[in-house]
Amino acid sequence: MKILLINPPGRTSFVTPPLGLMYLAASLKKAGHQPLILDFLLEKFTPEALFKKLTPEIKVIGITAVTPNIAEAVSLADFIKKNFPEKIIIFGGPHPSLLPRETLASSKSIDFVLKGEGEERMCHFLDYLEGKRKEAELDGIISRKNKEIFDFSQKKFIENLDDLPFPARELVSIEEYSEILESREKPATTLITSRGCPFHCIYCSKPIFGNVFRARSPENVVKEIEFLKEKYKIRELIFYDDTFTFNRERTVELCNLLIEKKLNIKWKCETRVNLVDEELLELMKKAGCYLIGFGIESGNSRILNILKKGITIEQVRIAVKAAKKVGIEILGYFILGIPGETEKEIKETINFAKSLDVEYAQFSIATAFPGTELYQIAKSSGRLPDLGESFYALAGKVDFSLCDVPPKELQRYLRKAYSSFYLRPKYIFSKVKKIRSFYDIFFYLKNLKNLIIIIKP
Repeated sequence: MKILLINPPGRTSFVTPPLGLMYLAASLKKAGHQPLILDFLLEKFTPEALFKKLTPEIKVIGITAVTPNIAEAVSLADFIKKNFPEKIIIFGGPHPSLLPRETLASSKSIDFVLKGEGEERMCHFLDYLEGKRKEAELDGIISRKNKEIFDFSQKKFIENLDDLPFPARELVSIEEYSEILESREKPATTLITSRGCPFHCIYCSKPIFGNVFRARSPENVVKEIEFLKEKYKIRELIFYDDTFTFNRERTVELCNLLIEKKLNIKWKCETRVNLVDEELLELMKKAGCYLIGFGIESGNSRILNILKKGITIEQVRIAVKAAKKVGIEILGYFILGIPGETEKEIKETINFAKSLDVEYAQFSIATAFPGTELYQIAKSSGRLPDLGESFYALAGKVDFSLCDVPPKELQRYLRKAYSSFYLRPKYIFSKVKKIRSFYDIFFYLKNLKNLIIIIKP
């Protein structure tokens, strides 16, 4: 069967290869289907671009959606259904997985909703459409029949990730994504080596991968990296694991393989400050790691406890010091406006970020996404905001607050956080000293442009 997988339009500056759709497409191809991918975050949406892909052979359309672009996803479904009423439309991704019934009820154009990991479920769903599988055998599918909603519960997660085929990167333009990825080396692409996170931060939802850490074997990961180097000449990888170093032994084995095979590839990842040490960081550096993103979130112990972060201020300082010692750069993530947070504590976080002297800092406004404990806190306190815009990557207009600090003040603190961090003479001088190429100049100018967008009134 031919199926079109769509990443809908949305308001974001964070455009990366759609790994979820590519994994889904690879499994569909393995099962004998013919998937196509259309990413409207990469290319501008036009009816012509859509109609060109929607040939008569396309029977099913899968649309992925995150909370900030769910409205655009539903509008796209309505547009498709109006022009192609015979097409079957199924929604998947984080938002539909969190709010499946609400998503299905939001528009009659949506025929089905898929919850959780889609690789096996979508193949089973297509078997059902082709009469090869009974409805009762479906897993994680929500459907509408005779004005009633039927929920086939989500039973399990994929246990052995090595069984999954590598993402179908041949269905997208890796070169185009590479040009816009934040990387030091080109070509670059993204990779995921594990799924699931066992920690309990109140701002994080786990609709797709769950709470249990599941990882690909180091051999399987290296095999994919070798393929990427051979086919696409990839020189840098961005790992999108939630907690890359959760299993220390596995991380060590992976790094040793990268070193032994002399793959000579640069990479960056994200993890927690309590899951690294100097010895591990030194090995990661030797294996090609040049930057780590740490979810630091706050410079106040009380706020870290509210967030259920499970780390201490001292652990933050130790991890940052160790990374800097071995020569790995750090991106620190920080959140402002957490429930119960005061202006004094917001200032502490901003000052803490500067005191750490990390290479990069990203500040965001606490946002209560569905499926999180923070969502329930906001709902019970009557502070549930309109989630039509994400504040994760770049700041927008702050028109809500989950704490007692008014939205306008939060916006001011957000601007202050960025300007006071990045416009310090010491910081500017340190970056100028590191310029080694024209690309370094381009990289800093691009980030300066983004900074101006954030801090301007």
